[in-house]
Amino acid sequence: MSRRTVLAEVCAGLNEHRARYAVVGGFAVQLWGSVRASNDLEVLIEATRDNARQVLDALEQAGDRWGLARDVSAEGVASLPATVLGDRPRVAILTVAFRLQYAEAARDATVFEVDGVKIPTASIEHLIASKQTGRLRDAADVEELLDIRRLRSD
Repeated sequence: MSRRTVLAEVCAGLNEHRARYAVVGGFAVQLWGSVRASNDLEVLIEATRDNARQVLDALEQAGDRWGLARDVSAEGVASLPATVLGDRPRVAILTVAFRLQYAEAARDATVFEVDGVKIPTASIEHLIASKQTGRLRDAADVEELLDIRRLRSD
């Protein structure tokens, strides 16, 4: 029996529910080639009630870890900047990543494949823009992403 990573498990469910999302945050930085740990799987979503419902349904079906999704209102998710569910890893459902909105991220997203699952991921440029928060971890991620961008352009 093949086991998927948590990233692939969550994204497979999101894909099956036709959720509109892009991975951002630490997992996205990893997909671009950085070696770094992350306790949060951050997904930037289209901030509509219907899409938030698709995301919550996918998380509920993904297992007990995110079963609280059944008790969260889609309207609430769509109207808040962030909704966090579960633990290790937490899934952070974002309607904005610093100043980055879903439509902009989706336009330039790169699709990576992990464990046979297609994972739409924010571009390096959009990740850099989303990490201008002043947090030390985000500043380190920006430096790493700049190095990755430089290596990819050589």
